[in-house]
Formats: sequence, C-alpha cells, structure tokens
Amino acid sequence: MGRELKRVPLDFQWPMDKPWSGFLNPHYAKSHNCAACGGSGATTASQRLGDLVSLLMLSGTDALRGACHPYLCEAPLYSTQGKTCGADMAELTAGLAGRTPSFIGHDSCDKWSATKKIIAAAGLPEEWGTCPECNGDGTIWESPEAEQAAEDWTRSEPPTGAGYQIWETVSEGSPISPVFATPEELAQHMAGTRWGADKVSSVETWLKFINGPGWAPSMVMDANGIRSGADAAF
Repeated sequence: MGRELKRVPLDFQWPMDKPWSGFLNPHYAKSHNCAACGGSGATTASQRLGDLVSLLMLSGTDALRGACHPYLCEAPLYSTQGKTCGADMAELTAGLAGRTPSFIGHDSCDKWSATKKIIAAAGLPEEWGTCPECNGDGTIWESPEAEQAAEDWTRSEPPTGAGYQIWETVSEGSPISPVFATPEELAQHMAGTRWGADKVSSVETWLKFINGPGWAPSMVMDANGIRSGADAAF
C-alpha cells in the first residue's frame, strides 16, 4: 500500500481517486459475502478466540511499556482490571508470537501465530474454526463457473506514455495527481497537495522519488516517528 509513479499518455483521462477499471475484477459481481460468517471465513468461536488473543497480545505489549491499555482498564477482568502485567506476560506473548514485539507492539502476524499455537495446544486440527458454509473463503458464488472466471481473470494496466502521474495503491489503484509532462512539474504539484504539504514532503523529495524508486509506502512509523513514505525513502 503506497504511492506509485506511472508513465501514461499526456492526454490520459481517468478520474482521480477512482480505481482503474482494469484493476477491478468484474466477475465478483456474481458473488456475495457468506451470511454464516459475515465474509470472515471463520466461525463465531474462531472470531471470539481472535478477540481474546488480541487482548492477550495487548497485555504483552503493555508489559513492555509499563502501562495498562484503556481496553484492559475497562474490561471485566476481575482480579487484574487496570493492572499492568510484569515481564512474565511479555515472555508469554513473545513465546506465542515466536518473536519479541517491535516498538509499536505485537502486530497481526503475531496474533496469527499465537492463535495457531493455541489451537494446536488444544489438540484441534488446523482447520478448526473454518466456516463450513464457505469453507473459509468468506464468499459464496452463484456458480462454479463464475468462481472459475474470477480466478482466470487478469488485471490490465493503464496505457503507457510520456506523461508522469502518481497513483495510490491503498485501494485497487487510482491516480491522485493530474498527468504532467515533466518530473519537475509533477514534483511541484505533489509537494503542494495533502500528499506533500500535510506530510511535509518537499519538491526535492518528490523529485527524488519520481526519478528514483517510483514507489513508496503511504507512511512509515519508525524511531523517527510517523513520516510519509516518500520522506522515509531518502
């Protein structure tokens, strides 16, 4: 998910912030979310386990920070409500995750690993918690042919040309700038938009991005705080 440079024709016309049609699989119109699981692909028990594991992993993060998260101050935890666990909780969650959390805490990958280990420790098969109605897909298709057509579909890129344009890849992909004839014009534009001005990304930074990697994440959180991906790349 981020920002991407595309070379398109100078007269290329496509509405900004509208996903490119070639990136949208039309066959998904013949499907709908599974009513039994709400599109999650998991049973209610599996989703409940996920919620509980989230709180458990949050306890490990809090133990490292030495503070109790508001969720754990409000939850009916009886003897531990509002209390911050010690290093032994951080050891437990790190063991379940298979790694020590980063400075921002345990992430979704850690939660996934912890959930799998808990299911295995209970002596249950890996497929435990999979929705039986959709077999874990979260989607119900009108027919096997419609599902196959969706699998066979391939995305198509916009036409290429001499123009310079910035696209976002947070959604399927859509332009977030007009088309410009030169990198300098595009850099000047981006530095003055909410993608640049609000993120304190200069013309020089955008020019390096355009002439360099041509792709960067939307934002980066590191020891220097939260920065735009374009800034973090240089």
